[in-house]
Amino acid sequence: MSYYIANAPKNLLSVKEEANKYHRDNYSVDMNNKNSSHTIMVEEAMGSKRILDVGCGSGCIGTKIKELQKCIVDGIEIDKEAYKIAEKTLDKVYLMPVDDEKNSNFKAFMADSKKYDCIICADIIEHLVDPGKTIFNLSKKLSPKGKILISIPNLSHIDVISGLIDGKFNYSKVGILDSTHLKFWTENSFYEFIANVNETYGINFTPRLVGKTTATDETIETGFLEDVCGKELYTFQNIFELTFGKKKFVPKAKTINNYKKILQIGENEKRLKSELAAREKTIRDMENSLSWKITEPLRKINAIFKKN
Repeated sequence: MSYYIANAPKNLLSVKEEANKYHRDNYSVDMNNKNSSHTIMVEEAMGSKRILDVGCGSGCIGTKIKELQKCIVDGIEIDKEAYKIAEKTLDKVYLMPVDDEKNSNFKAFMADSKKYDCIICADIIEHLVDPGKTIFNLSKKLSPKGKILISIPNLSHIDVISGLIDGKFNYSKVGILDSTHLKFWTENSFYEFIANVNETYGINFTPRLVGKTTATDETIETGFLEDVCGKELYTFQNIFELTFGKKKFVPKAKTINNYKKILQIGENEKRLKSELAAREKTIRDMENSLSWKITEPLRKINAIFKKN
């Protein structure tokens, strides 16, 4: 499968989807790879004894957690083939869409009194029509001191930005612009999203950024953009933790103003070019003046004396 960070060479929206593209056979989470959202999820889940992996695929995250500690890991999966694989290693797997409240398995899952210390949503909510409602439903399955771990693609990656400047927003088979992604966030917009979820559903989730993954494309020239915006241009995924708080507390979005900084750099560059052009004109005018030409022999004699 061709992989792109964001923009594909051609827009692949509405191209026929490959079957089971989100689970890989014989894949195991590499705990030495710190630039993996799966690794970060496993690390953040450690210590939890009852875990739910939403969109568990073939169960790779839950399997790794169970290898590293004694715990219960359940899963939710929509793909039948992945479900059959996950059933072999996870404790219980629900075959259902996580956002279909009319589904009989969904109703049974919600009616079950079991609560979880940790609920994992690894690259899931961007595929949902109403991710806020799903987060609210999952909050009902979370223990009071539990946490929800969410990884999502970062729309402010340089591959997306450079594509937009060039008039491209080309969906791909996988990556930030995966053709099945329905929602998009940056770090800041996710905080505002959770504030909206809290307000809409009357819950008190506090979001916290617990990790990032990065991806670079050597074909994209960042130039001074990197100096202004920093390495955030290369953030591929943001990983958040949601926990219950006594009050509705959501971090305020960081004031960045990178666009204004870039405009200011452009204005400074224009002003510098204008000043240099004015100085060059002054020098040219002086060199072309009659007095400059008349005194040229004297300047040459003076130069000879200075040498000696």
